[in-house]
Amino acid sequence: AARRAMMDDIVVGNPRMKAAHETFDYLIEHAELQPGRDKRCVALIAPSQSGKTTIIDSYIKRMNTPEAMAQGDIPALKVTLQANITRRQFAQDILESFERFGCDALVETGTEAQLLRRAAKYLLLRRVRILFLDEFHHVVHSDNRKVVMSVSETVKRLLITGNCPIVVAGLRDARRPFDANAQLAHRAEPHLDLSPLDPARKDHTELFKAFLLDYLSKADQLGVADNLLDLMSGDTPACIWEVWRGVLGAACNLIKEAVHVAAIERRRSVVRADLARATESAIRNRLYDRNPFTHGLDQIRPMEEG
Repeated sequence: AARRAMMDDIVVGNPRMKAAHETFDYLIEHAELQPGRDKRCVALIAPSQSGKTTIIDSYIKRMNTPEAMAQGDIPALKVTLQANITRRQFAQDILESFERFGCDALVETGTEAQLLRRAAKYLLLRRVRILFLDEFHHVVHSDNRKVVMSVSETVKRLLITGNCPIVVAGLRDARRPFDANAQLAHRAEPHLDLSPLDPARKDHTELFKAFLLDYLSKADQLGVADNLLDLMSGDTPACIWEVWRGVLGAACNLIKEAVHVAAIERRRSVVRADLARATESAIRNRLYDRNPFTHGLDQIRPMEEG
């Protein structure tokens, strides 16, 4: 558990994270240059385990400094939307996020309109510079299309009131409200897409190699295991790619599970058999259906020279 916790805390900078953070910086700078004017937004579209949460949380950690928090500011606020959300629940989710910072937001009190006004008021009073709406695909998965459009209109309204820019984050369906609502789309930057890396693209394979090396190096520096950098040799990186199909966060989870397997056997060294057993766990969970660590590679080898 201690080894897994240490690996969970590792943050690896990469071009995709840098591009996302630069977009967030731009939204804030644009908003603060035009106080009282409409704000802009962006959608962070990402498959599960692609690093979306790491990108958001690392940015929030950078923004929410001890100095800012001591003054009562919440420069970056993350709201995790619930499933089957309504517009009232949307406002309540925002208010609940403030309550985690010690605010008495009266989440259950008031009409829908009053809750939305209260949410906007807290965004202003706590000097929120950027608002993250996570799990935004829950809006799309509502059974009622009118609810989908209603919540989308509420996001647009929050931008019009001029409190702060907004980042909506979620799975691929999270972009559908922008496709259906032209007025919201006009207020949005181009979507930030974290699609799985493509083994046929050299820039993607180079990104993957650099990411994997950085991740393993940081884990090695923490003393998580004795020989993690050995996983960069031979066809092991290509096998990792095949199992998790170019999704960076999922590749990290495979390595974490291999470290767990070794730790259960009271070993500090991680061997190929540990990765094979970690893959078998993924197969049992129906996340994958083949084990390249025992049966060989079946796809393009992204780590091959040339």
